Amino acid sequence: MRRFGYNVIYLVQLIRYFGPIDGVSIFCKILFSRSLSIISSKKFKNKVEIRKQDSDLPIFYQVFADLQYDISFSLKYTPLRIIDCGANVGYASLYFSSLFPSAEIIAVEPDNKNFIQLSRNTQNYKNITAVKAAVWHRNTEMVIKNKSQLSAGFEVEESGSNDNVELIGITIDEVIAKNNFEEVDILKIDIEGAEYELFTNNPHSWLSKTRCLIIELHDNLKPGISKHFFKEMAEYNWRTVIRGENIICFKEH
Repeated sequence: MRRFGYNVIYLVQLIRYFGPIDGVSIFCKILFSRSLSIISSKKFKNKVEIRKQDSDLPIFYQVFADLQYDISFSLKYTPLRIIDCGANVGYASLYFSSLFPSAEIIAVEPDNKNFIQLSRNTQNYKNITAVKAAVWHRNTEMVIKNKSQLSAGFEVEESGSNDNVELIGITIDEVIAKNNFEEVDILKIDIEGAEYELFTNNPHSWLSKTRCLIIELHDNLKPGISKHFFKEMAEYNWRTVIRGENIICFKEH
């Protein structure tokens, strides 16, 4: 009975965002497909895939049903430069592109399978650039340390001498510089604990250029993240709201 109730809620929410025809169609494809749901909508420029045996579906619902990234009501400007750190399979980037079609979006994802799915889900989006890397506080060789988890829960760490190097660590400063961003209008960070390293290693070179920060903190993975996050954020004048799992901070000039 509880599952039935949740399904009714999700159906209503999907209709709210996608409209009655697309909303019902998407819900049915999700409900009746076994391992992979391939969905279409006027909201998307290409077909979008949901791996039901991984963590894609809960994230899809967070983005397109719960609308946890709906920040347009609080913005006083039109975002043109967006960085999606921990892009997973691209749902947040797709949502931002729908809200802000003129924005240039850089979607950074470390896991190879997620990155392939991210590239497929954004293949017709000229304004979304997928980057395979781990967001870190310095450039170094990295590995994913918990491959047995579902893909949304992957954590990264610097590689050791006996590790097979899987990816590189990239800094937010480097992403900004490579894309010639003077400011970052929206910086989304969902990197499963690696925000600890970001906020304990002088984040102000990029925080000073960030106009809106959307972040999920993971004190359960690395205790003390919130302490360091709020300490460094206190250097600026933010207007802060909570939406779902995200802390959303708008810089007030």
